[in-house]
Amino acid sequence: MMQPTENRLSDDRHIILNNVTGSRSAGPAWASWLGIIAVVLGIFLTAAHGNELMKQAVITQSTPAGDQFPAADCPEDELEEEGLSLAECEHMVAKIQGVILSTPGWFPGFQMALASAGITMAFLSIVVGAALVNYRSWAPVAAVLMFGALTAIDVIGFMAVVNTGPILREMYLWNILLWFFIHLMMTVGAAAGRHNEGMAIADRLQE
Repeated sequence: MMQPTENRLSDDRHIILNNVTGSRSAGPAWASWLGIIAVVLGIFLTAAHGNELMKQAVITQSTPAGDQFPAADCPEDELEEEGLSLAECEHMVAKIQGVILSTPGWFPGFQMALASAGITMAFLSIVVGAALVNYRSWAPVAAVLMFGALTAIDVIGFMAVVNTGPILREMYLWNILLWFFIHLMMTVGAAAGRHNEGMAIADRLQE
């Protein structure tokens, strides 16, 4: 009559041992799904931050002193190759010049630093996502911390963009808000999953 209780206690001791040692165990379904999402979005976010870093580096190196821009250079052979008209080329150049002129002096350096931090965090989120899929006991805690850090980066980026002009706000705000809500939901999901897992273990130990 006592054998089922003894087996259950043995299983609970095994789970606790895994939590202490960090060894691999069969994870819950929420961890696998959240891990897959984290890996996919982490790859995309790493590329997005990398693109932003390169864009700001190019803008910083290409901006002339005194913000005096030369006339638009639109060779006819390149226009024919790209399928553009002279008016379209001049409009594109004027648009880029407008973005550069409306950018505060502190913004490119700030964005490069934020993008560098974002690349690091996004890459680490891929590692954490893989640890959730191939379940490790430390993965839920790491997921809460990592997704929370990505949410914090979004908040910092939002506050920076709000203090710029209308052109940059139009370019960045909606994208930042989208990532903010994605990372916030992932943080809440990881925290809720970790809480439920802890409650389930506690309930089994009390039985």
